[in-house]
Amino acid sequence: MLEAFDPDARELAKSFVCSVDLSDAALARLQSGQNVRGYLDRLVADGLALDALVIIARSLPAQLAAAWGCECLRRSLEGSGPAVEAERAGVTLAEQCLKEPTDENRQLCMEFAEGARRQSASAWLATAVAWADGPLTPKSAPVKVYAPARAVGEAVVAALRLAAIRGGEDATACLTSFATRALALFGPRIPRSS
Repeated sequence: MLEAFDPDARELAKSFVCSVDLSDAALARLQSGQNVRGYLDRLVADGLALDALVIIARSLPAQLAAAWGCECLRRSLEGSGPAVEAERAGVTLAEQCLKEPTDENRQLCMEFAEGARRQSASAWLATAVAWADGPLTPKSAPVKVYAPARAVGEAVVAALRLAAIRGGEDATACLTSFATRALALFGPRIPRSS
């Protein structure tokens, strides 16, 4: 379990979210003495899942944020057709890069994202994965430049927002499902009954 997702954590949400861009509605729900998990639970319960996703993506290590985004997008893909198949291909490519973070795989992710003009959810996930696992600069560049830490999370959130909008169902419900999945994955383990 990650500290930010622990209901008993001592780290206060206020100190964590001061560096995160949230809506006014989300900021109005921030209470003194509230930890990050309590704040996330409140945001999800109050229908502010997008703000919860921003916090979740920022609190996860880059590779974990990208992997969570891939899982969410893969679970949300239904049906068939060229657009859905392109999304599946992009997710598969991003997952491959997560498993084998080579310069070649990162370059393939960037080429996929650029080819899609970053107008699809999987293009943003491919971007997030490429940024998470290495420099932005070409392999031959004498100075390596890395994406800022927050960029990977922002790319994952962009992907999930596009997936929710594209889903055809209630976008808020889709965003909520992404947030609750993260809380289940990275929060406390609930013992299974025998």
